[in-house]
Amino acid sequence: MKKTYVYDPILKKVVEKPRKSVGSTHAIHTMEEFISPIDQSVIRTPSDLARHNKKHGVTDARDYSPQFLEKAQNERMRLFNEGGKQDRINDLNLAYEKHRR
Repeated sequence: MKKTYVYDPILKKVVEKPRKSVGSTHAIHTMEEFISPIDQSVIRTPSDLARHNKKHGVTDARDYSPQFLEKAQNERMRLFNEGGKQDRINDLNLAYEKHRR
């Protein structure tokens, strides 16, 4: 291995730079395995869960804070109530007619 030298102001000379021991940067996460309600596969590890979520285009609600979920719910309700019932009925009728053609 290549050695590195640095100037030590206390000793007033060049000394070999000590190597820092590098520990593992990976944390071991444990989770209880469970069966996916989407495709009935067994999820054992966080990487299994991440792969599963990406494959099915879903997220875990635990990834979001309660404040974020409340804000999103309020926004959905605002958009739902803003348009009015007749606008929603008209949109559904247009979509139905477009699909029939």
